[in-house]
Amino acid sequence: MKGYIEIEKYKELEAKYQMLSFQLEQLKRLVYGAKSERFIGEQNPEQLQLFSPPPTEEPAPTIKVAAHEKKRAQAKKKPARLLLPEHLERREVIIEPDQDTEGMVKISEERTNILMYTPAELYVKVLVRPYYKAKSKPTTSENTTTKEESTKIYIAPMPSRFIEKCVADETLLAAIIADKYVDHLPLNRTRERLNRLGVLIPKSTMCGWLGQSADRLLPVFKKLKEIVLKAPYLMVDETRIEVQVKKPPAKRKKPKKSKTHRGYYWGYLAVEKKLLFFDYSSSRTATNPMAHLKQYTGTIQTDAYEVYDQVSKAYPDFTHYHCLNHGRREFEKALANDQQLASHALQQIQLLYAIERQAKEQNWSVEQCYQVRQEKAKPVLAALYIWMEEESPKTLPKSPIGKAMGYMLKRKKTMMHYLTDGRLNIDTNPIENAIRPIAVGRKNYLFAGSHEAAQRGAMFYSFFACCRMHEVDPLDWLTDVMQRLPDHPINKIEELLPHLWTPQQVDPS
Repeated sequence: MKGYIEIEKYKELEAKYQMLSFQLEQLKRLVYGAKSERFIGEQNPEQLQLFSPPPTEEPAPTIKVAAHEKKRAQAKKKPARLLLPEHLERREVIIEPDQDTEGMVKISEERTNILMYTPAELYVKVLVRPYYKAKSKPTTSENTTTKEESTKIYIAPMPSRFIEKCVADETLLAAIIADKYVDHLPLNRTRERLNRLGVLIPKSTMCGWLGQSADRLLPVFKKLKEIVLKAPYLMVDETRIEVQVKKPPAKRKKPKKSKTHRGYYWGYLAVEKKLLFFDYSSSRTATNPMAHLKQYTGTIQTDAYEVYDQVSKAYPDFTHYHCLNHGRREFEKALANDQQLASHALQQIQLLYAIERQAKEQNWSVEQCYQVRQEKAKPVLAALYIWMEEESPKTLPKSPIGKAMGYMLKRKKTMMHYLTDGRLNIDTNPIENAIRPIAVGRKNYLFAGSHEAAQRGAMFYSFFACCRMHEVDPLDWLTDVMQRLPDHPINKIEELLPHLWTPQQVDPS
């Protein structure tokens, strides 16, 4: 009995030691190590035989698991000189030799392209609207002119403005917004840039411009949300944002320092339409997804955060499945704990990603993708789960490798669901990539000034994420929408969204 207790105690200490070692390794990696999660394992020739041309009319070549690794291993080529775009204006500067060229014949010339830069400039656009008075006509018996007609004044109407009586033009408003939400510049840095150009704008004025701009763009944002929530396939994810909370002053000599509240941006991505919107919530509870998904009847892909499981149980009308990449990350973390088991799992998952990579590169149809997944990917994933079911009892449940297997086994059905439809993604990487600009932004401006400011930020991040996915210049888009919105029909507001937007034709006169 005593020996049994000692063995149990030893196992407990060993598990604790492995957990502490794992946590220390992750902390050191976070502080000092590389953030890449890419796994490059040993090549197994037998595994390559799993893949053959898909059973379609247009056969695809054999999948090579690590083709990109082989390309990287090749010798680096000598860097080529940067090719400058043809659409840029060319301004020639002719440099004559010191010698007297009079009487000489020019036989050729040497041309060197150098990229130049002209700093941005501010200027004042003056709208001049002349007043006109009708000329008085001579009074006759047949032609009489009333007193009102002879004194009537004519003037052109004021053009529609995005913000009425605002001293800033739409071009400046769009530039300030793009500076913050595309280039991640806090308003103070934008103010300094404008100050160097000769105009110092108060911060309160600039914040007011952002608030008014968000209010005017609200109909466009509502239309974006409406379209996204009607899509048959959504990805949902969330990310944090610190929000400054104003508290009443304390009755003490030393005022209490202001604190920030941790809020969250919830992202909803319509994968096929490439449209995304963010919505701000003051918490990470199920309140936000519950409000948006209560009438949704499609397919939703998320990570394994338990809130999404709560929502899917509350609203069973939609299909919910999980991201395989999050399971892969658990094995990647467990490499230091059990190299052999973790490497095997990562190699099998790598085979699945090889199929998805080839499908993307060769633009497979939905049906073709479904067939190849059923014939090639499904056996690999099924064998991986059989292997985990056999190996999991042999590992410590609280060890990194045990947790990785437990994570995958608990979600077996939802991890394999992507195999049933060629439209579905293997992971949620598209929405994670769309969220990254928010992470970059909060490292620069640190926090939002209020809950209202955080919601405005969600709107602008939504617009610019859609621009990025449809390869639309965000500054051009926002400037054009601001100029057109005051006179644009409300029933055609969808035409202003990035996926349907076409630049306004400017009258050359």
